[in-house]
Amino acid sequence: MKIQNKLLLGVVWLAFIAVVMAGCGQGVTPSSPQSPSGEVPQGGNEELTAEIVALYFSEAEANGLIKEEREVSVDGKDLKVLVLEELLKGPRSAELNPTIPQGVKVLSVVLEDGIAVVNFSEELRSKHSGGSTGELLTVYSIVNTLADLPGVEKVKFLVEGEELETLAGHMGLLEPVEPDWSMVLD
Repeated sequence: MKIQNKLLLGVVWLAFIAVVMAGCGQGVTPSSPQSPSGEVPQGGNEELTAEIVALYFSEAEANGLIKEEREVSVDGKDLKVLVLEELLKGPRSAELNPTIPQGVKVLSVVLEDGIAVVNFSEELRSKHSGGSTGELLTVYSIVNTLADLPGVEKVKFLVEGEELETLAGHMGLLEPVEPDWSMVLD
């Protein structure tokens, strides 16, 4: 009887080890060196990429913009769209204020000869609070955030596919806008 118990215990133990070994490696990807952009291959044809991006939000007193860094997971998405989506979420710091009205959507972003052509939903114009300072903070929050990315030199604004003459009546937007780093307070 003792031999049968030992044999049964040995079989159970081997089965346990086999199950554990079969489960090892599930959901684990082999470590590989990161590229300078932070890309880490994750098997298959997909690549997961984590990027640290700079977003520009209004300082509490609306005297300028403050940079807030955030890590985003690219997962094959356009980084320009991702940074704008993060900007739409608003700041994480309670000391900063959002610059884009709630409900705004990024419809598309296309890079043409260093110009990021950004198409927003109508809410960018219809829900904007107005005022010259608010308009400047919104425009340069978007422009400076995008211009912090490689290849973006200027930003062209569209709303629902149409050129945007002005956002709130104080700043012309028919021509692509260059970043204004003097608005950044840090």
